[in-house]
Amino acid sequence: MDNSDRFNLEKINKLLLFYILLYLIIQSCESKKEKDAVKLIQDRIENVISQTTPSVVTIFTKQDKETSLLLKDIDDESVGSGFVIKKTSNYLYIATNAHVIEKKGNIFVRFYNDRVFKAEVVGVDTKTDIAVLKVKLNNFNRDIKSLKFEYIENIKPGMFVLVAGSPYNLGHTYTFGIISAINREVGISSIEGFIQTDASINPGDSGGPLLNLEGKVVGMSIATVQTGQGIGFAIPVDILQDTINQLIKYGKVRRGWIGIVVADVSEEIKERMNINGGALVLKIEKNSPASGTGLVVGDIITKINGNPIKNSKEFRLFLNKVKPGDMIELEIINSKGKRTITVIPIEKD
Repeated sequence: MDNSDRFNLEKINKLLLFYILLYLIIQSCESKKEKDAVKLIQDRIENVISQTTPSVVTIFTKQDKETSLLLKDIDDESVGSGFVIKKTSNYLYIATNAHVIEKKGNIFVRFYNDRVFKAEVVGVDTKTDIAVLKVKLNNFNRDIKSLKFEYIENIKPGMFVLVAGSPYNLGHTYTFGIISAINREVGISSIEGFIQTDASINPGDSGGPLLNLEGKVVGMSIATVQTGQGIGFAIPVDILQDTINQLIKYGKVRRGWIGIVVADVSEEIKERMNINGGALVLKIEKNSPASGTGLVVGDIITKINGNPIKNSKEFRLFLNKVKPGDMIELEIINSKGKRTITVIPIEKD
């Protein structure tokens, strides 16, 4: 081997060594990035738990008899969860599920420090399964803060979430997962559009918050599929906030009523009318807001306030968000053509 070959061989060996070292450095950096990412998520979860624990409560009822407040009393009824959503100079307001407090009796709230306080019912809405309670502010709960809410438009499938609650009356428990889907209709409430999550929701978690990694409320736990794994549901934050605000202000939810019954449009009618969807008017109540607008049975509502309506369910979901006095425009189509009518909903007891 001459000097030229020896030089070339040494050069190749040096290059090979360089690339090996470079590869090892890159792998080390990637590994460090992965460890840093895991550490970041771990730190965020720990922070959410430490920051929100004081605001998450256990809710239980006792029958109207001499009341014992022994911790985790076996006579507790309707054990569920809740969370602080508002603080005033006199009260802490707490949100939970309506079904948690449906049994008659005294309602109590247990805080993270095992202090128990009797609660008053502010308002209950069975259509959304949401209730608001309040407990008097005192030296034992004065430092507790209300949880903040996330904006509904920021809630997407794949988002990391934590379920906080008191499963099986165990006290504060957190489970971790992702948002699997949004706008789920599962047939358990009059008003739905639930968030689906694979974070474990267990009996007793009902009424507790679904939190993102910033510790903000994205929903309220409501149900789980007992026969499946990783299938739980939560009331989304937009419905939650609107209902809570009305319960605190009015003691009930004021919903607009226009007095019509609708059904889905058949595929045959869609094809004949050359439309993609809509809600078919089946009935118009006498002396209702809709009765004097020119709307007739057989009309098809295709848009509300300019928003397309796919089916009768979408129409009802929209109406559930309408308040008395709101002006709504309905785009109508029938065999004679299109037109737009205006309806002003009223409150109906």
